[in-house]
Amino acid sequence: MQLFYISICWFDFNFIIFENIFVILLIKDDLAYNMEKGGGNMIGELNIYSCYSFQNSTILIQDLCKRAKELHMEALALTDINNMYGAIEFSNACHHYDIKPIFGMQGDVLIDQEVYPFLFYAKDQIGYHDLMKICSDINLSERKAIELERLSLYREHLFILSGCKEGIVERLVLKELESEALKYIALFKKMFKDNYYICIQDHHLKMQSFLNERLKALATLQEVKVCASNEVRYLYPQDAIAVDLMQASIHGEKIDRNYKVQTNQMYLKDAYEMSLLFDREIIENTNDLLRRCNVTIETNQMHLPHYPLPENVTSQNYLQQLCIVGLKKRFKGKEVPRTYIERLKKELKVIAKMGFNDYFLIVFDYVRFAKTHDIQVGPGRGSAAGSLVSYVLGITNIDPLKYDLLFERFLNEERVSMPDIDIDFQDDKRDEVVKYVTEKYGQEHVGQIVTFATYGPKVALRDLGKVVSVPLPKLEMMSKYIPTQGKNRKTVKEVYESSYAFASMVNQEEMLRKILPAIYLVEHLPRNISMHAAGVVLSGDCLNEVVPLTKGPNQNVLTQYSKNYIESVGLLKMDFLGLKNLTVISDILKNIEKYEGVHLNLNTIPLNDEKTFKMLSNGDTLGVFQLESPGMKNLFRKLKPSSIEDIGAANALYRPGPMSQIPHYIARKFHQEKVEYPHDDLKDILKSTYGIIIYQEQLMQVAQKIAGFSLAKADILRQATSKKTLGLMESMKEEFISGALKNGYEKNQAEYIFGLIEKFADYGFNKAHAIAYGLIGYQLAYLKANYPLSFYGAILSNEQNSDVHKMEYIAEAKKYQIRILPPSINYSEHYFKQVEGDLRFSLLAIKNVGQAGYLAIVEERQKNGLFKDIFDFVSRMEGKKITSLMLESLIDAGAFDEFGLNRATLKANLEKITEYAHLKNMIGIDEPPILEIIKENKMVRLELEKKAIGVYLTQHPLAYMKQKINQPILAVANLNEYVSKNVRVLLSLLRVKVIVDKKGNEMCFIEGFDETGNVEGVVFSSTYQRYKTLLEKNKIVCIEGKMNYRDKLSLVVQNVKEVNEV
Repeated sequence: MQLFYISICWFDFNFIIFENIFVILLIKDDLAYNMEKGGGNMIGELNIYSCYSFQNSTILIQDLCKRAKELHMEALALTDINNMYGAIEFSNACHHYDIKPIFGMQGDVLIDQEVYPFLFYAKDQIGYHDLMKICSDINLSERKAIELERLSLYREHLFILSGCKEGIVERLVLKELESEALKYIALFKKMFKDNYYICIQDHHLKMQSFLNERLKALATLQEVKVCASNEVRYLYPQDAIAVDLMQASIHGEKIDRNYKVQTNQMYLKDAYEMSLLFDREIIENTNDLLRRCNVTIETNQMHLPHYPLPENVTSQNYLQQLCIVGLKKRFKGKEVPRTYIERLKKELKVIAKMGFNDYFLIVFDYVRFAKTHDIQVGPGRGSAAGSLVSYVLGITNIDPLKYDLLFERFLNEERVSMPDIDIDFQDDKRDEVVKYVTEKYGQEHVGQIVTFATYGPKVALRDLGKVVSVPLPKLEMMSKYIPTQGKNRKTVKEVYESSYAFASMVNQEEMLRKILPAIYLVEHLPRNISMHAAGVVLSGDCLNEVVPLTKGPNQNVLTQYSKNYIESVGLLKMDFLGLKNLTVISDILKNIEKYEGVHLNLNTIPLNDEKTFKMLSNGDTLGVFQLESPGMKNLFRKLKPSSIEDIGAANALYRPGPMSQIPHYIARKFHQEKVEYPHDDLKDILKSTYGIIIYQEQLMQVAQKIAGFSLAKADILRQATSKKTLGLMESMKEEFISGALKNGYEKNQAEYIFGLIEKFADYGFNKAHAIAYGLIGYQLAYLKANYPLSFYGAILSNEQNSDVHKMEYIAEAKKYQIRILPPSINYSEHYFKQVEGDLRFSLLAIKNVGQAGYLAIVEERQKNGLFKDIFDFVSRMEGKKITSLMLESLIDAGAFDEFGLNRATLKANLEKITEYAHLKNMIGIDEPPILEIIKENKMVRLELEKKAIGVYLTQHPLAYMKQKINQPILAVANLNEYVSKNVRVLLSLLRVKVIVDKKGNEMCFIEGFDETGNVEGVVFSSTYQRYKTLLEKNKIVCIEGKMNYRDKLSLVVQNVKEVNEV
């Protein structure tokens, strides 16, 4: 008679089949039932690789812990390969599911100059810190491994296991060198005492079975305990193929239709499955090891660095002294108003109470460094611009009392999270500030932050598709069906289920269809690490005491915990953001000083400059920070801004949600609509925005006024609205209405006002940020309006690689009577250089002229003088990084026009010229060859010019065509002067969008351009039917019509002709 047990552990009962009769035995919580094979069940899994072991696992940590809970596991050990990226996320997820987290790592060890993997586990808190140090040592070392002797220093608080198939003991056993293996086991036993184990796995592999038996025998000889794991790399057996595909992808291998996985057993097995694989003693050893690991990551300790202070001064006193001096400087010797003194006292008190004196001193110090080292610093960013302490220290440049700004950090003293002052620096000098901070506080105390690049649907499809031999062009074509931006983004599965065309392409490839489930899995996984664009971490203790470290793609030291977890371990994160617009401002100021002899200080420019606001009111905002879009231009034409507050309001309003308030805001500003307030008591709060709630600060003040909220509670409400925390919003609503009733307001009034606050949750914007960025916009607009030559020189130099922007800026510069001179091999620099009221085109803006080629030209020019002609240039530059492709681009760009030969002639004779130069350098021939003169085709020349420099510089083809047409043609740039009048224009059609009107007839919208600008137009159905064959993208046509202006300038098309018909 036989008994069979079938475990269904998630229901906690077993079936017994006894002579064809089913009996259900209920199992107690400990699941301790005896099996003929083993007896006893494993309480957890000892060896799990998560998705952070890139390309070695498909396991997302949240999914792991959820699955482990379903399997009634008590403990899990994370052992990612040479990293601890997932440690905090793992800890949080385990605690959420009431599972014991065990912190481990598969680490590489250097033994006899060879690298071998071992498994490490932290026994206690000290062991966890040791594990971080080992992890950092491995990643920061040249060999990417820790020496065995150094590892032995950490033996007291770690378990060290031989448990990897590439380990030294395992390799020697498989090579049948057991005596050697035994020596190493003895060595490890001697080094690590009872903290050394041998770990075995059973994945039903023949070689593994042999290895396990030999390892157990050798362990017995040396009295080393044996434990077991399942080397978990995926959650379910069917996921095994995904790991194989990722491995094949990174090694450039292919798999065919006959491919089978070597094993599918590396999944998360339950206690019963593991009990069938290993003896009772091994399972007990494993459970004992799991029980002896007890670590809780400390999250309540702060590791703030200390600012170096003068002797006998506390950070609190020093900060206070700096603030008093700074406040006096801001008022330039005048009497400081009482309101400023009271606000400063309050902020300093809160800073001291929260222990952030050093934080403000550190920020003050590196901002001061930037400002004294010719590095442009933004006026403020985010809510920090609402702090008076920041303002008087020079961290920000916005007066918070003048603009009625609040810094919510000082409103809620119970909010003990770190201060969050993000600073913008010009992007080409940001690294100088990071370097300064690193040198000041020490390399051991400063690092940058890791980020993870996820596969995403397109890369997953491409990488895994290539493994099964799907042609790359086909994969690229398929990826075009996958939307990855914004709200429209879709997974591969969603696209496969919703797109017939995509599904058809997949189904044509048998292997691709088979591996679709693997692609669904892989697209959500991290693929590799990168560096956070802005984040910098500072620590009072050595960083590797607090967080494991690694090296980023550019060899920067990075924390292995990402930005979401850095603050939870008590580290200070600061954002040093590189802002391109600040680089542009820096370059403009240098141009003004160099060419116009004016040293301009942006802090002293008038904030009510008539010329600037007139330019903004005309919608002339190209190149102006955050104000460049067509919608913003249109908004400014209607808004007619007259203050920084107007620019800030425009920034806050021009976004989804608040856009609906724009017509009311404008109408109320110009007294075309009555200003109405939700309640008269809110007039003082909402007066500046004409009764409309635009900013978060206003929301807090409304809650304070109506419901009697403290500013701390109002800050909680602000957080709830900005994060759309519905449960918290509901409880806050009850408190708000209750408080309003106590303050004498009617219930319906309170509900109406809270309704406005709930609506605000869709688009709440921070006023401090809006005003700060509005100031950057104003500064750029001021420089453009008052110093256009310097402005365009700087902005074109910063947009050299963007043909679209170059084209726009050059076209607009002409409106300011600024000529762009063609590039010159003798006079052009690496930037757009000012030349007597004009700008000289940059050599670096020419295609195929790289930095090395440019430097070679300049070096030769400086060393031996200007080039005399094309022959002189080619002979002097021979062998100096000037390729034939670069030479052709320089000719097409017009860089040799000054030598008098046309471009077609130079290109046709290049071989002769090059041969002459070579012979001259070899044997001293001095007589240049006679060149064949080629007649130039003007249109071909212009097209080649555009190809070389991205724009039509000497003449636009349309301008050339206009010269050949006898009838008057208007420039697009002048169409705004012909509203409601008939016009004739010559356009190259950029866009033709055909739609069906209400009557079911086809009509279309067009966008076209000439050499002066772009214009949009509408072609109604009757006109479209007559001219539809002419209205095609990229076609050049002559259009007659009437100019219309509703929300924007538009051309109503009446007649279309081909150019040769005009």
